[in-house]
Amino acid sequence: MFSFPWAQPIGCAQDLLLESSLISSLFIDAMKTVKILLFLVILQSLNLSFVQSKDSLFLRIVLPERDTVSTFGARYRYAASTSTLAKAFADGKESKIYPSGAFVGLLNIERDTTLHRLVVYSPTGDSLWKDFVFIRPQPMKNSPRDTLTIETAMMQPAEDVWLTKNDILEVRFKGSPGWRGSFAIDGVESGIPMRELVPRDAAGLSGVYVGRYQIKEADESVGKPVEFKLKKSFWSSENIYSKARVWIVNDSLPRAAEVTGRRPFLNAGLGTDRLGGAKLGYVVPGVLVTITGKVGGQYRVRLSEEMEAWIPEENVKLLPPTAPLPQSLTSSISVTGNSTEDVVLLPLTQKLPYVSEQSVSPVAITVDVFGATANTNWITQHLSAQGIESVKWIQVAADRFRLTIALKYAQHWGYDIDYQGTTLRVRVRRPPVIANPDSALRRLTIAVDAGHGGENHGALGATGVREMDLTLAIVQKVDSILRAKGANTILTRIDTTGPSMVERWEKILNAKAQLLVSVHCNSTGETSDPLATQGNGCFYKYIGFKPLADTMYASVLQTGLKQFGVTGSFNFSLNGPTQLPNVLVETAFLSHPEDEMLLIEDSFRVKLAQRIVSGLESFVRAFGERKITPETLQQQ
Repeated sequence: MFSFPWAQPIGCAQDLLLESSLISSLFIDAMKTVKILLFLVILQSLNLSFVQSKDSLFLRIVLPERDTVSTFGARYRYAASTSTLAKAFADGKESKIYPSGAFVGLLNIERDTTLHRLVVYSPTGDSLWKDFVFIRPQPMKNSPRDTLTIETAMMQPAEDVWLTKNDILEVRFKGSPGWRGSFAIDGVESGIPMRELVPRDAAGLSGVYVGRYQIKEADESVGKPVEFKLKKSFWSSENIYSKARVWIVNDSLPRAAEVTGRRPFLNAGLGTDRLGGAKLGYVVPGVLVTITGKVGGQYRVRLSEEMEAWIPEENVKLLPPTAPLPQSLTSSISVTGNSTEDVVLLPLTQKLPYVSEQSVSPVAITVDVFGATANTNWITQHLSAQGIESVKWIQVAADRFRLTIALKYAQHWGYDIDYQGTTLRVRVRRPPVIANPDSALRRLTIAVDAGHGGENHGALGATGVREMDLTLAIVQKVDSILRAKGANTILTRIDTTGPSMVERWEKILNAKAQLLVSVHCNSTGETSDPLATQGNGCFYKYIGFKPLADTMYASVLQTGLKQFGVTGSFNFSLNGPTQLPNVLVETAFLSHPEDEMLLIEDSFRVKLAQRIVSGLESFVRAFGERKITPETLQQQ
C-alpha cells in the first residue's frame, strides 16, 4: 500500500498538538521525580512514541502558508484540519468539520493591516488557535492637483525595448491631473505631447497621461531612458526618468538569428500567466528567424508581413549583422511511407520557421512555412503512403507557404515536424492496430505522467495531503492495470523526484509512446471559495485530440465525481506535443474536502485508475485500426 508522508505526525510551527491528559500527567509526575532527560531515555528504551490519537486536539494549517500575508483580494482561502470531535471557528464564525477533520472557507480581508484567527475547541473546552496578519493595500488614488507629482506606478515602458524604423513607442505615466504632460528621448526627440485620459478609460483614475512616437529612419538611441515631464507653468514643472531604456537600432535590425536550446517555442504575444505565454508552436533547434525587436527578455520575430511572434532570448543566437535574412524557394514535394508512418518532404535551402494546425472535418494537418516562396511544380505520392489522402500547397502571402495534408483516418494520431538537412519533414503517425479483440491496448506503448514531484508538491489538501503523492499513487495503479492488459508503459516519474517538463517530454518521445495521459489533482486559487468548485476535468490543447479528452471525461465521471468540464486550447507543457494524442486528467479538487476525502481513499484511487484505463481503451477501440491476421494471432 502506498505510504503518504502527510499521514505521519509533522513537526512544524503550525502543527499544534495537545496530547491526552494521561500523557500530560505522566510528564508532570516524571518532572517531580526525575529529570526530563532520564524520562525520555526510559521511554525510548521501551520503544514508546507519542502518537496523535483520534480525540486529541490539534490544529494543522495548510493555508495561509505564512503568518503574514500580503494580498490585493478582498477574501482569502483557509484550509486546515483538526480532530473530528472538535469545533472550528474562523474569525468567530463556525466552520464545518468534515469526517476527514478538514475545515475550509474564506476570510474577509479589509484594507490596511488586519488580524485574523483560526481556532479549534475540544469537547472539554481546551482550545488551540493561530493568528494571521493580512496586509491589503489601499487602492491606487489620484495624485493631488495642486502639487506636481509624477509616479512610477503604471509607468511604461516597464522593460527595455529594441525598436526600429516605423515601430511605435507607447509611453504612459500617472501624475497630478489637469496639467501638460510630455516625454523625450535624449538625442531623438523632445517635447512630444501626451494627453490625459478621461477617468473611465483609466480604471477610474485621473492624471493618467499617454503618448506615442513613431521611430524614424534617422533616429538613434543606445540605451537611453524616457524622460517624462509634467508642466504647470513656465516656472513650475516636474520631470522623471524611466527605469526602462530604449534602443533604436535601425542599422542592425532586422537581423538573422538561429533558434537554440531544448524544445524552443514561439509565443503569440508578450502576455503570460502561470502556464506561460500563449504558444504558436514548437520548432526545432537550427531554425533561422528574422529578429526585428526586443521587449524585456523576448525577441520579436518577423514571420511574415502580417504576422509576428516572440521567442525567449535564451533560445536565440544572433548571427553576424551581415548574415542574410532567412528565405527560400520551395521545391517539389514527395509523399512516402514506411512500416509505422507516412512522410511528407518539402525541400528548402534553409531551415525556416513554421507553425502547424489540426482540422477535424475533414481530418487534415496544415503547416505554414514562413519565408518560403513557391517553386513547387509537382507532388509525387507513393503507394507506401497508406494514410495520406492528398497533399496540396498554396501561397498564402508573399512570404507564407501553406502545406495541407489530408488524412484518410477519422482521428489524428500525431505528427512530428523537423528537418532533414534543409528539407522540411512531416512524419504522420498511423492508427494503432487492434490485433487482440479482448485487449485493445495490447502492445501499445502508453506514457503515464504523475503530475508534479520533487520540490513542486502541487496542490495541498486541508489534511496536508500532497498532490504529488496522490498522482504517483494513482499512476502506479494505472501502470499495473495497463501492463495486465498487455500494454507497454512509460512512466515519467516513478518516485518523489521531479523531472522537468523537458525531461518528461523527451522520455515520452524517445520511447515512441502512442498515447499520453497526465494525472493531476485540481485546486481553487487562494482567493476562491473552496466549496464552490469540485469534480473531474479533462484538458487538451489541439482540436484533433479533443476526442480523447471527451472519451476520458465520460469514463472518469463514472466514478461518481461531479462535472468540471472539458477544456481545450490548454497551454500545459504535456498537452503541447503534436506527436501523439494526449490528455490531462484533473482527477478531483483537493481544495474541496469532499473530493479530498475521496482521493485519500485507496479504494477510490483504484476506481480512478480503472476508469482512466477504460477511457484509453474506449478511445483506441473507437479509432484504432482493426486488423487481425494469422501472423498477429500467432504473435499473441
